[in-house]
Amino acid sequence: MKVPIFKRLIPSVFKKYIFFSNNYFKEKKIEGIKYLLDTRHLIDRNFYLRENYEDDLFFLAKDIMIRNKVNYFLDIGSCWGIYSLRLSKTKKLKIMSFDPIYRNISRLKQMIKINNLKNITTYHTALGDKIGKVKFYGLEEFTPNYTLYGKGCRHNGKEHHYTTICKIDRLDNIIKFKNKILYLKIDVEKHEYFFLMGAKNTIKDNKIIIQIEIIKSNKKKVFNFFKKNNFNFLYKDKKGADYIFSNFIKKTPETFIPRV
Repeated sequence: MKVPIFKRLIPSVFKKYIFFSNNYFKEKKIEGIKYLLDTRHLIDRNFYLRENYEDDLFFLAKDIMIRNKVNYFLDIGSCWGIYSLRLSKTKKLKIMSFDPIYRNISRLKQMIKINNLKNITTYHTALGDKIGKVKFYGLEEFTPNYTLYGKGCRHNGKEHHYTTICKIDRLDNIIKFKNKILYLKIDVEKHEYFFLMGAKNTIKDNKIIIQIEIIKSNKKKVFNFFKKNNFNFLYKDKKGADYIFSNFIKKTPETFIPRV
């Protein structure tokens, strides 16, 4: 996989093989954690073949958590828990994984059980600024990635034909932390501003580090939210989609160098 020609060839051949053979569920142990992967999906397939996922951002996040003695990692939009599971061996870190899609939470629970992990708690719910039920849209039947904003939208030429109904709640209704150090990883597919509005008390009452994926159309509202709540901008990833802010860390991005 490190040789350029094979880096592209192997995933292409593997993808054709799994769809032709229907042999797509894979178990693999990576860095001491056993994963149950559905390699029909790109994230699972790449993780199975390359044994990494957003490593520059992931190891930066892990380094920040260790340096600042974070109490809780909140995986908001955890999917099947790739961040949560990779962080599960971090000493003294408690992990809370939130996802609205039952299949994702069910698979994460399976992996928690087979790995005998005691520091991950799962929550089967979407998070926003209201309580109720919402409809999510997906591109394929097997996809772990759903969005609230798929109706009438196309992605890479595909339409969001698959739907599921999920409950939605405010983070402030679920946790009542005060004076803790929290790291929030937020990946909620265009719903980031509404999530923040439903987490205002949590943000106000604790020391917070937020890693958040922001789509371009929401950037102004989200940045204004952080400005009004006295957050400092710390980091922007190379792709320009993920940002890190904090209401207590004031170091410059250059000081955050991932450990090798």
